[in-house]
Amino acid sequence: MREQHGDDFKAAMTQMHIGSSTTRAERTYREAMARNSSQRFSNNDLILPEKVLHPDETVLDVAVGGLSSDTFPLLLVTDRRVILTRDQPWRRWRILREAPVAEVASAEVEPRLLGGRLRVRLRQDKDIMLKLGSLQRPEEVAALIRRLVSGGGSPQQG
Repeated sequence: MREQHGDDFKAAMTQMHIGSSTTRAERTYREAMARNSSQRFSNNDLILPEKVLHPDETVLDVAVGGLSSDTFPLLLVTDRRVILTRDQPWRRWRILREAPVAEVASAEVEPRLLGGRLRVRLRQDKDIMLKLGSLQRPEEVAALIRRLVSGGGSPQQG
């Protein structure tokens, strides 16, 4: 394992966890979270897939929010919906907001003085917003959402 991952323990553990995932939702969630490994954050997300996702749902990408109430909120983009979730001690991985992909109109990252905000604009409801600490990965997630909305499909679809 050291030959494959070097001294990057977190990357090695992520790869082991992806390989042992039992559902499509868990496997694709772990793969999406691995793309955030360059960011400095820590979440106890072991039970997130079973609490938030349908077993056959495909997670396309995840944006990690800035530190809020001792945890890092997540915005998950799946083949079905956009989900804003946060780990809370009294209710593990509670869904704060969600919307079907068909209800999403657009998405953009809005830079702010400290960090920024990822805004997912909905057609008929209040926008879903995630406060950010870093802008690069959330911009990639916003671009994915814009591509899905415009009919471009997900990266796995081509």
